[in-house]
Amino acid sequence: MLSKEEVLKIAKLSRLKISDAEIESFAKPLDKLLHYMEDLKALDLSDVEPMTGVEDAPTVLREDVPLPSLSHEQAFANAPEEENGHFVIPKVIG
Repeated sequence: MLSKEEVLKIAKLSRLKISDAEIESFAKPLDKLLHYMEDLKALDLSDVEPMTGVEDAPTVLREDVPLPSLSHEQAFANAPEEENGHFVIPKVIG
């Protein structure tokens, strides 16, 4: 099983703050996940063709045609604050 230091290192790399009480509850699932990753690394995938996506269907593109849209006044009518033609919102990430 993972040591306390290893769990804390993984938490730090994941930008998670965990308490001492949570360390033990995270250790077993993280250990299981890391062992699963080792199992995946051991697979022989030399005969498997690389994928660029999960869907085989081609990407359907359309002509980029501008359509009528809201005027500046309509778009900002309910905005609590506007600055230089942009919506001003509260800071989300500290």
